Amino acid sequence: MKRIFLISLMACMLTVVIIAAGDTSDTQTEPSSQGDTLFAQGEKEFNASNFHSAADMFTLAQEKYSTAGDRAAYIRARDMSFLSTNAGTNFPYNRSEIETEMAQAFPNASAAQRDAWLDAPMTATLKSEGEVWYFSETIHNVRNHNPSILQEENTRAHHTPLYDELIPLITASWNNGNGTYGAPVTYTGSTVLNIPRENLPANGTLKVWMPVPIESGSQTNVTILSMEPSQYVQSSTGVGGDIGLVYLEIPLEEITDPFLNITARYSFVQHEQRFSIDPAKVLPYNTSSPEYLQYTASSKNVALTPEIKATALSIVGNETNPYFQAQKLYWDTITTHPYSHAPHFWLDVTGIPESQYVLETGIGDCASQSLYFAALCRSLGIPARATGGYQMIEGSAGTHIWAEYYLEGYGWIPVDVTAAEGGDASYNATPDDLHRYKAYYFGSLDPYRFIIQKNLDLPVIPDAGDAVIPPSGWVQLPKIACDTCTDNPMTLSFMFSKVTVTKE
Repeated sequence: MKRIFLISLMACMLTVVIIAAGDTSDTQTEPSSQGDTLFAQGEKEFNASNFHSAADMFTLAQEKYSTAGDRAAYIRARDMSFLSTNAGTNFPYNRSEIETEMAQAFPNASAAQRDAWLDAPMTATLKSEGEVWYFSETIHNVRNHNPSILQEENTRAHHTPLYDELIPLITASWNNGNGTYGAPVTYTGSTVLNIPRENLPANGTLKVWMPVPIESGSQTNVTILSMEPSQYVQSSTGVGGDIGLVYLEIPLEEITDPFLNITARYSFVQHEQRFSIDPAKVLPYNTSSPEYLQYTASSKNVALTPEIKATALSIVGNETNPYFQAQKLYWDTITTHPYSHAPHFWLDVTGIPESQYVLETGIGDCASQSLYFAALCRSLGIPARATGGYQMIEGSAGTHIWAEYYLEGYGWIPVDVTAAEGGDASYNATPDDLHRYKAYYFGSLDPYRFIIQKNLDLPVIPDAGDAVIPPSGWVQLPKIACDTCTDNPMTLSFMFSKVTVTKE
């Protein structure tokens, strides 16, 4: 029986700011100079986290640059307006507004209890425009910070998402002898970017990076079945690299149909992984190898700071075996860092590493937690990375990220902190079942995965430089660049992308 999973993409309904205020700049000044003044004001507001004011300034700067015919400056202001608008959108609620939302979400809790949840250190807030603003996912995070709430909800539903779907697999006997990979599952899928022609400029070049699957230890038989429109394909990474991308350049004056449809179709086989590791047989690292050097160094979202290393050392104590060290880091992460949606857009545009966010707040989602785990490992000299793509568990399909750490003699070992923490929401799990469920995700992984990149902190290929905004290298969605678009083109990807995967 075939099962079709329509991968749910995070709904980022990106708002274009329309400015009604009058222009207070000197009318005798040239428009381009006026734009520079407004842009500088926008940068000042942006650096102060006053994102609403910054968006206003950048949008006004766009208008001045447009009048002056300064296209390069216009694009720069356009993209900064986009960044400012959506960084602010991550935190849409002031105190009175979030209190109203909390009262509706938790009517049976007292006002004092709701206030306590809001005032807890793990509640994500932003001070902007002289006021404290609350994260758009505050309600969701309060639920996850209080497993009893989820357990009550799941008791009423007689179902725990993810846990109920996965526990039969996890508790089943492993029938693959001593092998690491088994239980293969075949998938076919497509990534579609279907943009109405009216949403595109008349001319110019639309540059698109389409994500596709890659080969890995668990993901094999990867085939790119088709890439349309093929005449615009400029390059492909193939399926054997660390990131899967097909790059297209589309001359917009050639597009006359009502829609521009870009479609990648592919197939792959995913295997369950179960590593059986003898710690005594873990070999010393080759500390001069390029891979070791890459995955024990700092990167954009894996920040190796003195605080990270001190934290890792406090967790592992006197342990020196990298397997046991990673195991201690794993259990500490899933025990002390509750799952929470994270303000990725805000983190991305402000340059705050995801690992640092988890270190400072104690919370994070699949991306943040995986990057934090990788940072802890790297600080001890254990190669580690965050792997990106999708999970395809029935009823809970969507974007997902997990971690891997490297043991010499065994290879890359999977770790899924977020999946493990999902067991805490179970309303009927026994302590033994819950421990077994969590232990599984240190060294084992279900076959319901779609891998696009082995490392989140990679540039797209070919490198887009500053052309793709936001700058994150995550490619679960198509990346788009366009110098003739009025609005930032990534809005097109958020609005008109769809990923569909069929389990054969």
